Order: sequence, then structure tokens, then C-alpha cells
Amino acid sequence: MRSLIAACGIGWCVSVAQAGDAASTFDAFCAEWMGKLAARERHNVSHIKWDTRPEGVKGEYVGYTTEHTCVLKDSAKVPVGKIVYREVRYEKRGGTISEAEHSTAQAVEVTEVTEIFRYSGGKWVY
Repeated sequence: MRSLIAACGIGWCVSVAQAGDAASTFDAFCAEWMGKLAARERHNVSHIKWDTRPEGVKGEYVGYTTEHTCVLKDSAKVPVGKIVYREVRYEKRGGTISEAEHSTAQAVEVTEVTEIFRYSGGKWVY
């Protein structure tokens, strides 16, 4: 039988089991989150709006680096997870849409993103 010990303060309680569950599931949640970003990038690439001008075609999309960090702060009150990654605005160019689609994307802008999540009701909330 699993014993449940609670840590309590004014207006809150969290069981040690809940905190343990948060810690054991955060790495999987982090990997799933990064997978969602990869899927979003694939969607963005497939839906580029092309700007056709006399000098050629240009299109932009948002993508994400695969490098990231996942940090869990297992506080007594509410477990909190933090994922840090980079969001990149890419540009593709070419003489025609087909050429632009097959060109190598060039990074135009890079932004570091920090996402913060809390563990509540047995799952990570976003």
C-alpha cells in the first residue's frame, strides 16, 4: 500500500506522491512538447505565403531548434516545469515558387523562449 504524506501551508496541500508523479513524468512531457513544436514547424513550412515580386519570390515561416533544456522545480506547493528553446524566423527565396520551396532556409531572427508549466490534477498544464 502506498502511503501519502502531505505538505501543507495556508490554503494549500500537495502530496509527496503528486510531486513524485510530476518528476517522473516531466521528461516525457518535455519530449512531447518539443514534438508538438516540430509538428507546428512542418505545418508552417507547408503553409508558407509566398510574396512574388519582379526580383523573385520570398516566403517566411517560424521554426524551432531541437536544442532545449527541461528543468523541474519540485516545490512543496506546486511542481513547476520550465522548457527553454529557440524560435527561429526563417526565410526562403528563389526565382520562382518552386525554386524558393527547394531553397535552403536562412535564419532571419532567433528568439529564446521560456515556457513555464505547472503540475495539477495529475498532469502538466499549459
